[in-house]
Formats: sequence, C-alpha cells, structure tokens
Amino acid sequence: MDKELLIAMYEKKDPKRRRKLYEFFQELFAQNLSALLTVEIINKELGSELTVLYDVKYIRSHAAKWNDPGKSGKMASVTIPKPAEPQTVWVEEDALKRQSFKSSKFGKS
Repeated sequence: MDKELLIAMYEKKDPKRRRKLYEFFQELFAQNLSALLTVEIINKELGSELTVLYDVKYIRSHAAKWNDPGKSGKMASVTIPKPAEPQTVWVEEDALKRQSFKSSKFGKS
C-alpha cells in the first residue's frame, strides 16, 4: 500500500482507513511510543495533518484483534444446541382424587 492511497482514504473518511494506517505503520505502533508522538511522526511521514489522537487510540485498542487470525472480524459459525425435551411426570389419578380441595384458607366451600 502506498502513501497516496492512504492519504486518499483519510480525505474520503473511508471506514477502513485506521486499519490500513495500522498496517502501513505497524512497526511504529509496536515501539510503544506516546500517542501524541505517534501522531506527529505519522503526520510528518504522510506530509499532512490527517491523523488525530483519537485515530491512534482507536488503533491501539483494536490492534490485538487485527493481529489475531482467529478474530479477523468475521464471525465463526456457532452451533446452538436444541433445547432438551421437557420431561413429563405421570401422576396416578387416585392420588389426585384423594387430595382435598374442599376448603380454602380464604373462603367457604
């Protein structure tokens, strides 16, 4: 990727501009410099004031995800197990008939 394409992405506010900036200056982000110094170096290298402090903070917070091949931004297929069949409990009819529902605590029967 060349600088002109990166500059064009920033001027058009392309959604992937920060990730491409990280890919272009990956070794700079690996040096663990202050965010302000990183912005100054990037803007000096690009020749214009395109990047801001927020861009560097965004890149630092997402860089680990971008480096991990398992978390490339695409969702892995997840299999959702089917719910278990509800179990039925068999009750003898005689047991139900033996229960007394004649009187109630709150009312007369």
